[in-house]
Amino acid sequence: MKQGERLDYMKKVVMPRMAELFQEANPTRYADMNCATCHGAGARQGHFRMPAPDLPALDPSDGFAAHRAELPEVMTFMSEVVVPEMARLMGERPYDPETGQGFGCFDCHVKK
Repeated sequence: MKQGERLDYMKKVVMPRMAELFQEANPTRYADMNCATCHGAGARQGHFRMPAPDLPALDPSDGFAAHRAELPEVMTFMSEVVVPEMARLMGERPYDPETGQGFGCFDCHVKK
């Protein structure tokens, strides 16, 4: 897709679907979900590069053990809902750790 087509797809398809999922998971926190929620403050100036440094940095050590201990519900939501749905919306397969291929955590988050 060209840039304008990508932007249109994100506005009309990706954003509404992801807002629905995030608002179901946490209606208060994601009541005002917008482009900057995922893409960071730069989205306000038209910068949508990913991974987004404004999102929490993730430490993949021991299968994200520290994150799973601290925020188990968030990790379950992200791995079982967000990653598979974003992969589908992006026309990719979810990340496969055996092959190292597919859409996964580090398409949106930076590594710690």
